[in-house]
Amino acid sequence: MVDSKDQLSRLEAKMDEIIKRLDHLEKQKQNVSIFAGQNIWVLVPVAAIIMWGLQRIFE
Repeated sequence: MVDSKDQLSRLEAKMDEIIKRLDHLEKQKQNVSIFAGQNIWVLVPVAAIIMWGLQRIFE
């Protein structure tokens, strides 16, 4: 009986650890998606400058 209670407490501890890891991974995913949106605003002017330069070259 004591052994099964010990196993149950170990399983609960392991499950808590897994839940913490999942929460951490979800937070990382959310942070990546936020920063990916900001990178677009960097790429838009860079692409515009490159296209402007190519137009000037091929005129």
